[in-house]
Amino acid sequence: MVFVTARDAALVAGTLVAALASTYVSEYITRWRGQVYRQQNKLEVEQDQTEDMDHCDDNVPRRIRKAETVLQRRTARIILVLESSCDMFNQMAVLRTAECFGIQHVWIVEPAFYKEHKAGRAIAREATDWLSIRRFKTSAACIQALRETGYEIWTTELSQDAVSLEDPAVKLPERVAIVMGREADGVSKDMIAAADKRVYLPIHGFADSLNLNVATGLVIQRLFFICPEARGAMTKTERATLRDTWYRRMVKGDEKAETFLANPPPAYADLRRPDDHRGAWMGSKVKRKIQQREAQLNNEAPVASPSSP
Repeated sequence: MVFVTARDAALVAGTLVAALASTYVSEYITRWRGQVYRQQNKLEVEQDQTEDMDHCDDNVPRRIRKAETVLQRRTARIILVLESSCDMFNQMAVLRTAECFGIQHVWIVEPAFYKEHKAGRAIAREATDWLSIRRFKTSAACIQALRETGYEIWTTELSQDAVSLEDPAVKLPERVAIVMGREADGVSKDMIAAADKRVYLPIHGFADSLNLNVATGLVIQRLFFICPEARGAMTKTERATLRDTWYRRMVKGDEKAETFLANPPPAYADLRRPDDHRGAWMGSKVKRKIQQREAQLNNEAPVASPSSP
């Protein structure tokens, strides 16, 4: 028989209280740091696109003006967190989708292993070159970094406690990280426990869920629908840093880059290409196969016999 003295019981109780207090204090300090970070790093929208500049003639390369347009539409108000996605095909597709929708920051919690895909890089179509990607070994490290930079955590899940993103009462906070989970089992328990809000997109069919890339695109689009002001929200410092990086990547010669950086051009009102520059990209190998197959089908097509008088 084991006897527990009052002193032992008090020691155990004191240890538990100290552990809980330490956890609470740590969480409070982390959130306080995030609040300070938000106050010191205000997000602003910079827009200078009063007219369609497609046909202007001011010796500014189209790629530079397009970069400025993309930059003014980029947001740092929304961070996309991709947690433990183990399919490289899906991950690259999600990165391309995020870039297309104007997300600048994608944080990736690394999975235990990757299901490699030889076409992964081609799927992303160089979208990763224009994103700020940060990787974490654990969900706990990602959560800590989000708290310290003042982001609320919204996890996507289908539990009965989740709030529909179509609910008119849903409002976007000053900074939000939207977490997309693993293909098989979704967001981790640790991330759900840390979430400030659990959200979902209603589905209306027999299928229980959407493909990861499709779901990500719909969620991001919905967030911008909820808060159009999130489009282009970024600190002046980050915008200037990205502009410097992008311009120097696109222009040959530092002197020419400095000229554009000193006086950034007005942005396009519409990112679609002019009709005379629009054309679908297709690899020569794929194009050749399609042409060969179409020619084969045309040769095999039965010739219609002339109708009888």
